[in-house]
Amino acid sequence: MNATIVLVHGGFVDGAGWKPVYEELQRDGFDVRVVQNATKSLADDSAMTRQLIDGVEGPVVLVGHSYGGAVITEAGTHDKVAALVYVTAFAPDQGESVNTLIAGFPQDGPQPPILPPVDGYLFLDREKFHEAFAGDVSADEARFMADSQVPWGLEALGGNVSEAAWRAKPSWYLHVTEDRMIPPAAQASMAERIGATVVETPGSHAIYVSRPNVVADLIRSAAAAVS
Repeated sequence: MNATIVLVHGGFVDGAGWKPVYEELQRDGFDVRVVQNATKSLADDSAMTRQLIDGVEGPVVLVGHSYGGAVITEAGTHDKVAALVYVTAFAPDQGESVNTLIAGFPQDGPQPPILPPVDGYLFLDREKFHEAFAGDVSADEARFMADSQVPWGLEALGGNVSEAAWRAKPSWYLHVTEDRMIPPAAQASMAERIGATVVETPGSHAIYVSRPNVVADLIRSAAAAVS
């Protein structure tokens, strides 16, 4: 029985960005579901992800991009989750948050153009979105992504993981070498700490949009290992 693939988006974007990966996997016959999180708090987003998994039959490969990595780390303790796939994603441990990890990132490279919070939410500078988030996506598509940003809640960044699923579940990690949102060195460090099977690729933080075949290939590998 093929595992069901559950895709979890990150901050500043929504689940629609997964469409190219969704289509790749559907062509292979996978049942694919996409979580739509409000990205207001880690607790809420994890609960919504677990609720979707509740309705799935059989094993699940849980995939998280960016902040979605924190969500799958928290929600991935669900009994149906057989594998975790991190796509240039945060991978916190118990008691850690996205903020905890960001505090340890290198400061000598490109820094995400995050604007000061307004009413508890963050946005990226629209004029710098293309270069920072989606450098290998067309200008038109990057402009749409910048103009359709989802506000990212401070409670999502500050939410601590209660139990890290990667400590009990096998994990895979897509290390994206040209990412300007999560430094490649930080990705490598997190992937090593969680003991993930690592695949390296050039590309931007929006790798799931620009190179969906690479992302889908890693997910296929995880699904094959646990099906």
